[in-house]
Amino acid sequence: MRKPVVYFMEIELKLISNQNALSLFEAKVLPTLRKQNIQIEQSHAHLYNEYYDTPDEFFGKRKMGCRVRSRNQQYEQTIKTKGTAEGGLHQRPEYNVDLDSAIPDLSKFDPQIWTQDIDIKAVNDKLQGLFSTHFERTTFDISTDDYSLELVFDLGEVKKGQDSLPICEIELELVRGDPTALFDIAQQLIKHVPCRLSNVTKAARGYQLLHGRIPEITSLPLFLPLDMNDSCERAFCKTVELALNHWQHHQQIYSQSRNRKALREIYESVQLLLQGIALYLPILQCKELLDLHKQLLTLAQAWAWQEQLESIHQLRSKKGPFSRKIPRNQNLMNYLMGRREGLLHAHKPHELNMSVLSTGVQLAASRVLLDKPWRAQNSGHDVNVKKHAKGWLSQSWQTVQQSLPKDTSMDSKQYLALDALLRQSLLNGFLLADLFMDSRGHFRAPWLDLATGVRELKCLNLLQDALSDLDTEDKADFSSWINDKISSVVKVMEQTREVAMDADTYW
Repeated sequence: MRKPVVYFMEIELKLISNQNALSLFEAKVLPTLRKQNIQIEQSHAHLYNEYYDTPDEFFGKRKMGCRVRSRNQQYEQTIKTKGTAEGGLHQRPEYNVDLDSAIPDLSKFDPQIWTQDIDIKAVNDKLQGLFSTHFERTTFDISTDDYSLELVFDLGEVKKGQDSLPICEIELELVRGDPTALFDIAQQLIKHVPCRLSNVTKAARGYQLLHGRIPEITSLPLFLPLDMNDSCERAFCKTVELALNHWQHHQQIYSQSRNRKALREIYESVQLLLQGIALYLPILQCKELLDLHKQLLTLAQAWAWQEQLESIHQLRSKKGPFSRKIPRNQNLMNYLMGRREGLLHAHKPHELNMSVLSTGVQLAASRVLLDKPWRAQNSGHDVNVKKHAKGWLSQSWQTVQQSLPKDTSMDSKQYLALDALLRQSLLNGFLLADLFMDSRGHFRAPWLDLATGVRELKCLNLLQDALSDLDTEDKADFSSWINDKISSVVKVMEQTREVAMDADTYW
């Protein structure tokens, strides 16, 4: 007789924390929850999970997971199929069935969970253990009349032979009620427990360990992918989803590798989310987005030092516009290295990634994806985004134009003053240009070149500041070179500006 298969849609928030998370929660958060007329039951277990796949990774390639969990000599087999992860909120179909031993048997699942082209017997015959997870799990069953959820603290490791990765996770999984309850508890949690939202499962980390590589740093696409029929709401949600996924992906990379390039992508994610909200606020007016915009302004300021870090990287690079001069001066290279380390030490990006401000912004952004609070306050969200896109792009472009004198040459200070405005306009183009595929690249190219010129001027400004602090014999030579370089960059930018101003708009 076939044992019953238990199916449910797993809806959870996943957070990454540290080894002190449980003790901090018990000391700082749990007493407050108990005072709120919330029923809480606590339990503890040691869990061992073996993950299986075929040699060609049948499950891994499909973003699925196959595991056998051992607990007190009892065995449970689980299949998790591909779901969604939007801003830290995971939704995945999950199928569970009891086993008599620790050996997986896919035939025990209902055949309907597989597509017809899958030969389950053939897959089952090829299954082999790939990696395992071992962790201590402390569970708090939290319930009221309106909802029930599990708050879980997992502390252990993912293992493959002698290699391992730590597990320090917090999961909030919905059992009953509205998913917004997950966010209510999470907001109380992050005030006392340093943590960050994550879109990476334990299985995904196991596959990373299996392949022996850290996830790759990725750039944002050239444009936000949009459909011609997208409403303003859908286009905005796509913006938030892209920004949060990009942000969390690079937080994970930085936590594992301390790769400085990941910080640049995190900062770009914050800027993208900030500009996306600013762009759509006139249509999706609601208090939640206004509050989120204010929080993002504060967070963007907390990350503003990243621009200086990027300038240092460009100056020290053996490729690019400064490669023939800067890397040959060891005193200057050492000075810039020290300044870089000083920035990292002063601003502590790892702590910033785990801060109340950073995680609070991500939680609030993820929650608006779920709640869509603007629906209760206006009806403009259903309007096709292209109806507004032309007006938004025109307004943005005109604002930039008004900041550029038509018949007068510009100097480096004027170009540097244009930085924020130019960046905002280019981000608006990033968010909307996919609706106008024919000529967007031709129009945007010179404006992107101007943005590159501004970045070079910022590098040279930083270099001028560095020279005043640096004791070097060739200071006068370097100062002259900087001034010549600034003049050269501005000259090219002036030519580029002329092309940019004459280009026909693509909208």
